[in-house]
Amino acid sequence: MPPPELAAVKPPPVPAKPSPPSVPDEVTPSPVKISELIAREEELAPAAEAERPEVVEVQPGVGVATPAEAPRQPIAEALVQAQRRQPIPIGLGLRKTRENFLARIRAAITGSTQVDEIYEGLEEALISADVGVETSMKLVEAVRSKLKNDARADIIRDTLKREMAQTLISIDRPLNDSSPLVIMMAGVNGVGKTTTVAKLAALFKAERGSVIVAAADTFRAAAIEQLQIWCDRVGVELIKQKQGSDPAAVAFDAVKAANARKARVVIIDTAGRLQTKVNLMEELKKIARVVSREIAGAPHENWLVLDATTGQNALSQAKIFGEAVKLTGVILAKLDSTAKGGVIVAIAERLKLPVRYIGLGEELEDLRLFDASEFIEALFSETEDSRAAASGTYAA
Repeated sequence: MPPPELAAVKPPPVPAKPSPPSVPDEVTPSPVKISELIAREEELAPAAEAERPEVVEVQPGVGVATPAEAPRQPIAEALVQAQRRQPIPIGLGLRKTRENFLARIRAAITGSTQVDEIYEGLEEALISADVGVETSMKLVEAVRSKLKNDARADIIRDTLKREMAQTLISIDRPLNDSSPLVIMMAGVNGVGKTTTVAKLAALFKAERGSVIVAAADTFRAAAIEQLQIWCDRVGVELIKQKQGSDPAAVAFDAVKAANARKARVVIIDTAGRLQTKVNLMEELKKIARVVSREIAGAPHENWLVLDATTGQNALSQAKIFGEAVKLTGVILAKLDSTAKGGVIVAIAERLKLPVRYIGLGEELEDLRLFDASEFIEALFSETEDSRAAASGTYAA
């Protein structure tokens, strides 16, 4: 306690000014993946759903269906945009396939000096990468017919590389140039079709401008809501009706809207279906018939989404779907998650279908246009991983 005499001369206290609100130290946000944002948004979905007005079904010819409400502001959209990154290099996406493939190729062509043993091992290496028995035999026979009894490892390897590249390049064809370009997407349950539709919408929006997506998967619970979240995030219009509506009616409204709005691309998301379900396969035919009434020749592209992890089973799926509609291409999803990437070569050789896009990850940027030469170069590259890391072009 100060002495009393000092306390007596102490100046009167000055009223304290209100302190300004505390400003937290700047914190650099940790990377947030789009998949995490979706999960966060889904936690809030019940409350948002209660406020959403009922979707009114619109039948073909009556009018054009429009979104039931104004697009919602995506959660942390600015953060998502700020964190856009370079696509995963194809070498990293093919790591599992390449490591398995190259190890077996090296063992085959360097483990013996006997020509028969070399080509037998080469065939086994191709089959292990899910190129398929028939396609593997054809490739090995083509290599052997060119080299005869030449057992030099580098010559065998380079010749195989050229044969595989030629198999893919020979069936490639340009994308239909119609405007609006109408694309119908098909695939079995669980292949990542709806997510692929959203990634395609983002790509086409960047390349061509206006894109309309049709929510023609009216069967699966929450399919429309899931697609709405994606379309809001990408910034494209979704044409939809209520669950249980006629998918062909939704597709018709979408192409009608595209004509009215001068949209450049229409992507029709259809319900996932088992290739053995005849009635659902007939539904694809109906959608194709209905949209052709509004736009002649539509759908211009029929793309099948396949899960690369299923390997040779993807071939049987493609055959059955091809009987329902004339397929014009394949999108191979989840290629980064499997050592069975050789199925791309089997699809090209057996079904004569070009691979249009490949999925190398979960994010929007990870769907990339398929380039046959780039794919083969990455598949045979001994240093792809180290080059990609050293270049600094990829950040997870």
